[in-house]
Amino acid sequence: MINRDHMLNAYGLGSTLYMPIIHNKVPDILSGRTACAASSIVLCLEDALAENDVERGIGVLREVLKDVNHRSDLRVFVRPRSIDMADRLASFKNITAVEGFVAPKVRPENAAQWMDIVSAAGLRVMPTLETAEYFDPSRIAAVRDVFNGFDHTLISAIRLGGNDLLGALGLRRQRGVTSWEGPLGFVLSMCSSMFVAAGYPVSAPVFDIIDDLETLKREVERDVASGFISKTAIHPAQIPVIEEAMQVTEEELTQAEAILAKNSKAVFQIGGVMCEPSTHHNWALRIQARHRAYGCRDVLEVEETLAMEA
Repeated sequence: MINRDHMLNAYGLGSTLYMPIIHNKVPDILSGRTACAASSIVLCLEDALAENDVERGIGVLREVLKDVNHRSDLRVFVRPRSIDMADRLASFKNITAVEGFVAPKVRPENAAQWMDIVSAAGLRVMPTLETAEYFDPSRIAAVRDVFNGFDHTLISAIRLGGNDLLGALGLRRQRGVTSWEGPLGFVLSMCSSMFVAAGYPVSAPVFDIIDDLETLKREVERDVASGFISKTAIHPAQIPVIEEAMQVTEEELTQAEAILAKNSKAVFQIGGVMCEPSTHHNWALRIQARHRAYGCRDVLEVEETLAMEA
């Protein structure tokens, strides 16, 4: 059963923008002096930094924690390089000014350590599954079973590291091809079904071809239809594409409200579509959560899109 509050919180992540912690705009964004177009942001101390910039990055984090604007709706995460670094950062004064950590390369053998660290520090975590073992469904089940030993709400979302998974195959993205149409489709399907069915929010992998917004749009639409609740952005131009795809249609909202109504019939139809509350309850909760976070898609825009496709 979906936890309504947890689902609403998860959809609020929207497009998650990655930034190196040493980027010159970070202090202004966190203080609220500069607006951030994304709903959530990850300050990266891992892949986005060269080894010789790490200690500088940690120093920057220590300083900006003093100045985080708590009135902002921006949700802030930090991505450490390792469990040892996470343990170090968790002891920083003001660390709870951020929501939590993005944990890289989480495996069944280290997942409990990550969960213990964030739980003790009063934080949340976005575990990232990005190693080759996750092409094996039994490993997905194994890490899920570790997570099941902890409070689900400690996990803001489970992230899938698409580029690393492709790298394990010696591949990278191709222009015009969505993740669902390539070799990652199997992993995305398995993770969405196994984690979502267990009550976890799952975030879709990054789309790293910045100027191919049409393929990004197609990919996000499939992500949303498969139950993913957010997607990483690597460039501000991707943010509106991702967040517009999170919007619902008026038809979806009408159906969801009718399904969740206390006096709803066991089976009924709206606009030629069968609605069955016992079956569609969780879907309706998702629609409501997306609507509360992102609103309804513009009707005229939808009609124009359908006309072009006809």
